[in-house]
Amino acid sequence: MTASAKVINPGDVRTRTEIRAAFGGSPQGGICPSEDMHSVNLYSDPDVGEQAGYYDGWLAEGDELGSVFEYTGAGKSGDQTFDGVAGAGNRAILRHAEQDRVLRVFTRVGKLPGSDTKTHRYLGTFTLDGMEPYVWRRVHGEDGQERSVVVFRLRQEGEVQHAEQDVIPPAEETTAEFVPFRAVTAAMFQSDPATSSALPLPKQRVRKGAAGRKAAPNAETSGTFVVPEAFSTKLSLRAATAATVAVRHEAELTQAYKGFLDSAGHQTGAFQIKVKGLTSTLRTDLYDATDHVLYEAKGSNSREDVRMALGQILDYSRYVKAPGRGEEPKRVILLPAAPTPDMYTLLDRYDVGVVYQSDDGRFVGEAVPKGEQ
Repeated sequence: MTASAKVINPGDVRTRTEIRAAFGGSPQGGICPSEDMHSVNLYSDPDVGEQAGYYDGWLAEGDELGSVFEYTGAGKSGDQTFDGVAGAGNRAILRHAEQDRVLRVFTRVGKLPGSDTKTHRYLGTFTLDGMEPYVWRRVHGEDGQERSVVVFRLRQEGEVQHAEQDVIPPAEETTAEFVPFRAVTAAMFQSDPATSSALPLPKQRVRKGAAGRKAAPNAETSGTFVVPEAFSTKLSLRAATAATVAVRHEAELTQAYKGFLDSAGHQTGAFQIKVKGLTSTLRTDLYDATDHVLYEAKGSNSREDVRMALGQILDYSRYVKAPGRGEEPKRVILLPAAPTPDMYTLLDRYDVGVVYQSDDGRFVGEAVPKGEQ
């Protein structure tokens, strides 16, 4: 094979043998690291993913940084993990920046004529989103059992193919499923060397020249009660800006208050919300199922953060339904310190409470379980 034959550009269709010649990796598996080629090759198979309860692809709804490609981690049955042999592939994605590797994404398109050799289309190079590298999501596996999967949020690192067929299908129907609290943790965040590494911020902040896309109808929603996951309470991000510090503080605050509620005998979790007609999945910060309280946490008590939290919790609380509870949940904003009196006045207008952490570590607020403040 000549050197020119090894060149693969976004949109090109190749066999895995040809891909390995250009970018390395193993002959099988969905997550294939290559030390020599400084690459982690990610293979997505739409048919397999749908059977396993998930979709990989572009979100139709972008944000201020551009588009996000969601890629579901390794593990077809049971809860996915970052630990041990089962979590090796997921760790390879999480550590790609510190190991000086890029993420290359391929999606299966078919087979070579007259053979069983699969072909894959190259989408391009990516990196993990620096602010939210992954989220935990509850799905129904091919065996019908609920499980937790890790969904990586990828940002384009260079030239990519952004094809319409790679956009995640929008939600088609409304479902509301209550899932009891079940601890699914990534213990490696507390001790693994990966926690001292840095996640890169995307080089290309806004995708230019993107084709316009019709807005999808937004009529119905579904809510699923799931376990909250602090995606990284001690993760050091490359850009130590106020925003990234606030993200870390928010995760730590949420985890601390969750632990406090758990110790008081409360059942805690979160709500996973899918809006009909949209491809993205919303996730609340914390839900106290015992007292029917929805929390939105922020990493600071600034005016900007309080106003953002107010909008989010008013939005999310519309969709939170719990067995035996006809009313919407009590809405509470969780903060690391008390807001200004003026912000209390604003929140009172919308019947939104406040819980904050005092200097001595206690949690203060009307929603805090009685006798525990």
